[in-house]
Amino acid sequence: MNIKNIYYLVTSSRAFMIQMVFTLNAIYYVTQAELNPLQLVLVGTIMELSILLFEMPTGLVADFFGRKKSLVVGTFILGAAHLLEGSFPEFWAIAIGAILWGLVWTFISGAEEAWISDELESKELERVFLKGAQYSSIGRFSGIIASVLLAALFSVQATILTAGGLLLLLSLLSMLVPETKFISAADNGFTGLGQMTLALKGGVSHIKGNKVLVGIAFITLLWGLASEGFDRLWGAHFIAGFHLTEEDSIYWFGAFYAIAFLLNLAMLKIVEFYVKGSYALVLFLFNSVLTMAILLFAFTNNFFIAVLLYWAIASLRNVNSPLMSVMINKRLPSQGRATALSMFGQLDALGQVAGGPLVGIVALYTSVQVGMASSTLLIIPTLYFLWSLRKVT
Repeated sequence: MNIKNIYYLVTSSRAFMIQMVFTLNAIYYVTQAELNPLQLVLVGTIMELSILLFEMPTGLVADFFGRKKSLVVGTFILGAAHLLEGSFPEFWAIAIGAILWGLVWTFISGAEEAWISDELESKELERVFLKGAQYSSIGRFSGIIASVLLAALFSVQATILTAGGLLLLLSLLSMLVPETKFISAADNGFTGLGQMTLALKGGVSHIKGNKVLVGIAFITLLWGLASEGFDRLWGAHFIAGFHLTEEDSIYWFGAFYAIAFLLNLAMLKIVEFYVKGSYALVLFLFNSVLTMAILLFAFTNNFFIAVLLYWAIASLRNVNSPLMSVMINKRLPSQGRATALSMFGQLDALGQVAGGPLVGIVALYTSVQVGMASSTLLIIPTLYFLWSLRKVT
């Protein structure tokens, strides 16, 4: 098997296994672990905090000790994290699993791209990454279907444990992945502290020197603040608010994710063909509609209207990232681009860490519906920044 096919197989397999868990974890948290709204949000906050703290140090592991070692370690602990949370339906186990998930994702993030880039010597990368993304999408969609079938035949808990076991197996198989072109950063005389210092200085200077990028930095932070509460509470809203049984939830959540996946693809195709420039204005319009959709979703008493609104919200949110990426990359120089992009990712994680508990506390002392509605207060300021950027993007 050639190196490109190995890359496609590893990335799509892991996407398949992770989606098996993500399709059902909201059901598991609410029906079996019986987490309250604050605990639901804290699970996500803990994960994002772990990512925030470990992103830079684990990147250095891949640069100094090898991309393959970083992938193997990351995938192994990822499987262990899901086995832990699946074995004990308690907040403490799920919280530890979230810490491990955030840690190990930073081992995987970037290392895989760096590995295939090294092996191909930066040739055909655009084609390989695009095709890899397509295979990963197929893997995620297949994971949705597999999770529903396994949960219906056995249980939600058994499906999470199965996914954890498969990830452990994938980590062992990943040890067979060839790594022939890796050169350690230590061989070039770099130190970890020196790399991090240069990276931070370079990223900050790129952003500070451009008013549009400063505005986008604020938008990224605010989107992070607003997103975590909704991400963690929408499932509880369906299960508790509309009294879905665990069996019904399995089929409905499978439908939620599957239809949202297809709608996201369709929405991105529409944007690709019809949106030419004026990205900030398009984002302003989409996020204005998104704000209203979340409010209606939070307070509607009609289940089918809530389902349609969820799909609309998922599709609208999916447009934010690619359009924002275009706006950012057009203004970043090639040298130091990866570092600056990483800093935008850190801002998003920081926003989620700060915003999640706020929304969770509101939901705990009022209701899940009010908690989700309060997240829109964090989206509204982004409309100001997007409107102010409409003439320069």
